[in-house]
Amino acid sequence: MPDRWQHDLFDGGVSGQRAGGITTGATKLLVSNLDYGVSDSDIKELFAEFGPLRKAAVHYDRSGRSLGTADVIFEKRLDAVKAMKQYNGVPLDGRPMSIQIASSTVPSSNPSPRGRLGGSSNQRGFNRNRQGGNNRGRPGRGGGGAQRKVPTAEELDAELDAYVNKME
Repeated sequence: MPDRWQHDLFDGGVSGQRAGGITTGATKLLVSNLDYGVSDSDIKELFAEFGPLRKAAVHYDRSGRSLGTADVIFEKRLDAVKAMKQYNGVPLDGRPMSIQIASSTVPSSNPSPRGRLGGSSNQRGFNRNRQGGNNRGRPGRGGGGAQRKVPTAEELDAELDAYVNKME
């Protein structure tokens, strides 16, 4: 019996890994403090410049509102680490992104976002004019258009009753 527990993958038991830590393989980043208007395609566009992505998705609640967080899964760990080092703390739509490595083993695309980078030489960040579109002339989110109707308490109660009756 060995003196200490040893994981079967720790000492390089799988190709693409090195003793002392995982050096390759899919790696998941958790991006938080996102503006609520950031979409899946924004995240894919932003992170694809570092390497191939398996997945890039914003988290939404049951009603479809953004939770302000996203998962980005890179094919290679080194690409994920580069993305984290370059974008951690960098503002996207006015909010500094917080990026952490969530895991290095995860279950088993896109143009460069360089046009979104803005600011002066001493200010890193992403600028998008929400009123008139972003730097490439695409329409911006928010600012204009119809406002979403806020349901009344009675409407919410009726919706809940209809849902409960449907489930019974």
